[in-house]
Amino acid sequence: MPTHHTRRTGRRRPGRLLRVLTGAAALVTLLGAAPPEVPPAEPGTSVVTVKTGGDRVADSVVGPLAGVRLALFASEDATTPVNTTWAVCTSDADGDCNFVVPDTGDGGANEGARFWVRQVGVPDGWYTNPTLRTGAGSGSGSFASPYRFQTPALEDGEVYSSTSDFMYSTDYATSPYLASGGIWQQSRINPELPEDCGLDIALVLDLSASVGSALPDLKAAADGFTDALTGTPSRLALFSFDRTSPSTGTTNHPELVPVSTEAGAEEFKSLYADWTLGSGTNWDQGLYAVAKAEQHYDAVVVLTDGNPTRWNNPATGDGSHTHFADVEGGIFAANAVKAEGTRVIAVGVGRGVEGVSGLNLRAISGTEAFDGTNPTTADYYQTADFAGAGDALRDLALGHCDGTLTVVKQIVPPQNTGEDVTGATVAGAGWEFTATTTTPGIGGLPATEETTGDGTGAVVFQPTYPGTVDNAAVNVTEAEQDGYTVVTQGGRNAVCVNLDDDSPVEVTNTGAAGGPGFTIDLPRQAAVSCTVYNRAQEDEEADVTVDKEWSIDGTVYEHADRPDGFDASLTLTGPGSAGATGQDWGVTRDGYTVGDTVTVAETTEVPDDCAVTGRRIVMANGRPVDAALPYRAELTQASNTYTVRNTVTCDDDSDTDLTLVKRVVGKHGDADPEDWTLTADGPERLAGPSGSEAVTGVAVPPGTYTLGESGGPAGYRPVGWDCVTDEGARLPVRADRVTIPEGSSVTCTLTNKKKSGHHDGHGKPGHHGPGHGHGDGHGDGHGHGDGDGHRDRPDSDVCRWLPLLDELDMVSWLCR
Repeated sequence: MPTHHTRRTGRRRPGRLLRVLTGAAALVTLLGAAPPEVPPAEPGTSVVTVKTGGDRVADSVVGPLAGVRLALFASEDATTPVNTTWAVCTSDADGDCNFVVPDTGDGGANEGARFWVRQVGVPDGWYTNPTLRTGAGSGSGSFASPYRFQTPALEDGEVYSSTSDFMYSTDYATSPYLASGGIWQQSRINPELPEDCGLDIALVLDLSASVGSALPDLKAAADGFTDALTGTPSRLALFSFDRTSPSTGTTNHPELVPVSTEAGAEEFKSLYADWTLGSGTNWDQGLYAVAKAEQHYDAVVVLTDGNPTRWNNPATGDGSHTHFADVEGGIFAANAVKAEGTRVIAVGVGRGVEGVSGLNLRAISGTEAFDGTNPTTADYYQTADFAGAGDALRDLALGHCDGTLTVVKQIVPPQNTGEDVTGATVAGAGWEFTATTTTPGIGGLPATEETTGDGTGAVVFQPTYPGTVDNAAVNVTEAEQDGYTVVTQGGRNAVCVNLDDDSPVEVTNTGAAGGPGFTIDLPRQAAVSCTVYNRAQEDEEADVTVDKEWSIDGTVYEHADRPDGFDASLTLTGPGSAGATGQDWGVTRDGYTVGDTVTVAETTEVPDDCAVTGRRIVMANGRPVDAALPYRAELTQASNTYTVRNTVTCDDDSDTDLTLVKRVVGKHGDADPEDWTLTADGPERLAGPSGSEAVTGVAVPPGTYTLGESGGPAGYRPVGWDCVTDEGARLPVRADRVTIPEGSSVTCTLTNKKKSGHHDGHGKPGHHGPGHGHGDGHGDGHGHGDGDGHRDRPDSDVCRWLPLLDELDMVSWLCR
């Protein structure tokens, strides 16, 4: 199922129309300004604002989460907040949890106070992670680190943000490694695993260097998991990660591969057979690759031997230690997976994830640890080695298969003779089986099931057993299709195996009305899989249907729903010796014979600014494939279906460009915006002073850029980047990183403020001190006073936006 992520846009900038009034007090009115996201710090108060997050929505962007409850505590170990009114907050729709702390002015009870922020509640559907594991990436020297952060010493009139002033940190060297990304984490409750025998599962393999010589064991564990699912209607996808995803030298395979047959299992195992190791461990990107995939999975299994040492894209972190930020990234990505209804199962292997490392496995999956008896409900596992992981994965694979009977239908090539099933392929949709029983008390039977186009060729029967019955005699018959005959194995109409121990199950042939069949004894505590082979007669009639879809700039359309200007004409060869002739998409052509070969080809038309970059067969008889056109299709069954996907890339008429701007607040003639060099590093690098051609309206590729500055006079501090599109939408900036969307014109502004103590003798407005004011109410600190140095402070939302307007040189006077 496609996954659609919506970028959260901020409020529009206020209009440029404003009115400046001068007199006894300076007043500024901004027309059309939206309400502030974070409340201003009024005189005598300070504001502590914490950004809370839920799901990762882009490589460098975390979506907000409303309803998170945080509180301020006087000490690390205090049991109650300092105040039940202003010291408890609930995050809003923008993910902002705001504390307005009173009495932080001169002599106030909270002047210079430093509080500890801790979580006291979550919205429905989430759980907290009050402690996370930090320490060496190897697993040694572990710390069970409480997730709490101390504010700076509070000063009157200041706003302190978790994304810049505390919590957020790039100090990756200091033990116990508490550097955070600045966005408060919590985890989604893990979706339940479907109670079905046969699942769609994404397998995510850790290929960090720490795996070392155990790489063959890791692959063996993955092999065992795949083999355990063989014989069930299961499908697997494959992902890898080291410092990024896919891991160095590998390719992710988000398409589901059916593993109901040994041939399908071998096909899947071949995808990772030659994989080698990379470096670093980035849970964030490994899981987010799954979230971005178009396919939907019932579960994702993460097989890892160590804690994360990287997060984000581009990868951030030191690669050697696990910090809060590394785990936070994994949590946000796991939340994005869970948001799609996919269960996350974390399997930690070896000493690198033993002991308190379970805290981090719990954070990305769920709260229930595996105890040896709960494979269907456990969220995370901690095993000593990959052999133990393999056993755990096998238990997981068959957790809902006890007492079930799977029937897998395979079609033998028509040229085979006798009991030769070489080259057999899974059946497509429409093969019908009926199961009955003569055992008293058994529920769920009789039942009739039909194969679908999922590529597994399998159906499952799930009888229910009364408490006194341990076995059921189950008889299976298939509805015969014209032109097919049963291919026996050892004279039996089916070959059956107990999946729990791979032991053969005795089969008795039956000839019940409706078609040939078989009977087995089905234990209530066993999973049994039976394969039934049919061979098509060489003169059996066959037909072909070819469907069409388009992938245009990453969006997939059915042919009937494609945008204007896109078209394609299908041709098929045959029947018989006929050459290529036109055929409508989705319309069946008959007259073929099973065993014939048909060539599928097409011609395409796309707009002038677009190019077809791929013409591939992506589905054949319900099975994912990847083959180029023209495609020679062997008709192995009566009804044969194929899907052609065209991948198209179009040039966007609207340019993507970036402008970097510097604003200086609180200057007194000693600093100008051009004194600093502004930079943006990403798919392209920009560097230059504000206003120069090097950083103004520069055409850039879309992507994630790291913003920065260098140079400039002393005594100024940056107060954060603000990035806005030409349509007025604010883009999230996290850790000085911004993602520039395609086709947008973006301006990023960095404001620098005069540091406290650098007012050149003018004093700090709003405080007593030499030079603040005189008895006439005016001070030489450039502010209007009240006779003893105080001036009226404008609304902080005004101060937030006025620095963006060149024409108001009085901004520094109003807002410093």
